[in-house]
Amino acid sequence: YSSYAWTGKPITPVPTVTYGGLTLKEGTDYKIKKPSGRKNAGIYTVMIEMKGDYTGKYRKTFQIIPKGTAISGVKAKKKAFSVSWKKQAKQTSGYQIQYAVDAKFKKSVVAKNVNNTKKVKLDVSKLKAKKKYYIRVRTYKTVKVNGKSKKIYSGWSKVKAVTTKK
Repeated sequence: YSSYAWTGKPITPVPTVTYGGLTLKEGTDYKIKKPSGRKNAGIYTVMIEMKGDYTGKYRKTFQIIPKGTAISGVKAKKKAFSVSWKKQAKQTSGYQIQYAVDAKFKKSVVAKNVNNTKKVKLDVSKLKAKKKYYIRVRTYKTVKVNGKSKKIYSGWSKVKAVTTKK
């Protein structure tokens, strides 16, 4: 797999190395160099170094994604709504909330980032009255990759619907 959910324990992917239809054996045909710090959400590179009858070095990356969250409540307001979610502060930099006018999130999708893990509520205003909106939330962690910041996202929560008031 290329993605693993954060558990708080070191994650060590076990790759299957094949050549010409044969499954090679670790220790005999290749060795694996595991990156350090595989306990935290981030992007890691595993080095596979061939040996014996085989030659070459290969890099494979995987990521540990932050633990997700769930919507705990949605409240309709006049041309607005408020959404709250469960706090997930460990290995998380913030939350991303998405809302749309269709359940498949294909049309009129708006994303809002909350860059504070202590905040668990967002008010969204300036919407249309008596309109149904679909809402979902996920966590993210900002990590450094080659000196650049990159966001790693959890999976989306279950979708909740709300109809704004007149």
